[in-house]
Amino acid sequence: MDKTRISVESFVSKTLQLLEKERTSEIEETRSLTEKLPSKELQRRGVCLLKLHISSRKTGLFGRVIISFETHLEALPSNSFSPGDIIGLNTSQGDNQSDSLGSGLVTKVSQSAVSVAFDESQDLFSLDDGPSDYYKLTKLANDVTYKRLKRTLGNLSKVQRGECANLVSVLFDEQPLSPPNNIQDLKFINENLDESQQDAVQFALAQKELAVVHGPPGTGKTTTVIEIILQAVKHGNKSSTGTLTSPPPPTCQMKLSATVKLTERLV
Repeated sequence: MDKTRISVESFVSKTLQLLEKERTSEIEETRSLTEKLPSKELQRRGVCLLKLHISSRKTGLFGRVIISFETHLEALPSNSFSPGDIIGLNTSQGDNQSDSLGSGLVTKVSQSAVSVAFDESQDLFSLDDGPSDYYKLTKLANDVTYKRLKRTLGNLSKVQRGECANLVSVLFDEQPLSPPNNIQDLKFINENLDESQQDAVQFALAQKELAVVHGPPGTGKTTTVIEIILQAVKHGNKSSTGTLTSPPPPTCQMKLSATVKLTERLV
């Protein structure tokens, strides 16, 4: 069977284009929704904050204007705003979204205020900040995941040597998997592992580039991955990383957190 290969450069370039389209589409879709619903309903849903006034503004890094918006109440209404959110700024009068004053990135959220960084191209120092001048912030999207994915894709395109380069070559079918190492006399740290978990640990440690641990929910995959990480650190392989395909439940998160702390001490 013929295989259609794609180079790392082509993959990164194409994925970046799709990522940008997805981000633009998410922002436009959210903006369209906010135009259809009343501002009070949006605030009830936690994606809009009304009647905010400017408490301070300053110039931040790269010439960005950072403005703090404060509520006239004791505290902000319940909301889902967090650092990294892309927001739209409007005057807090009626439900018309056409009076957009710009868009920015949330940098800080406190009990009574939200700080937003705006691009230097937006002239926001001229905004009125009197006691009767109110503004509203509407959540459009979150930029954190987008930036992480973009940064990771950028790093992927720069990988040229070392273990990571070998892994990338295997994943993109540029070279076959290396022959496994011969693991002998492995002493398990967790003595309660069953036979299938022990086999998975030995299999993963023997691989030089890639190993996949899979199984139905509740079969001990997280416990197995923790053993793999601890064994890798114990034997001096500090570059090994355990990756979960889905967010673990709280109990597993606690196990992983404890493992990370233990690993840091071992390293």
